Amino acid sequence: TLEGKTLGLLDISKAKGDIFLDRLEELFSDRGVKVRRYKKPTFAKPAPLKLIQEITKEVDIVVEGLADWGSCTSCSLQDIRELDSRGIPGGYVASEPFEVAAQSHGDAIGFHADGIFVSHPIQDRNIEEMKELAETFFESILGLICKKST
Repeated sequence: TLEGKTLGLLDISKAKGDIFLDRLEELFSDRGVKVRRYKKPTFAKPAPLKLIQEITKEVDIVVEGLADWGSCTSCSLQDIRELDSRGIPGGYVASEPFEVAAQSHGDAIGFHADGIFVSHPIQDRNIEEMKELAETFFESILGLICKKST
């Protein structure tokens, strides 16, 4: 259950990811979940230490997204590992073609975060399609964070 918990949504700064996360925020808020939003300066690097520290102080669980390329998927995995090491469990959302890359990177760093893999491509979608994507995968994302929050 997420009762009394604060969910962090970490935007990796990829185009259209904010639309996806905006809709997730609405869906979580509609269920009474307190949500805080964060944004990385770039998807090409792990989150800066200052941002990791801020998230650690303010939330109980985190979801990072929306990764749709190999480098941003590996950076998301590194961010989730860092937050997990600080007591903040979470997962990430990436597009399907990068599931194997996430597994390989997890093997390389000795950490496997839970991921939800959405249909690809992301960049070609319009605003309504991005909202629909968030709605389609909301229950899976909710299940991921409920599992992590126990």
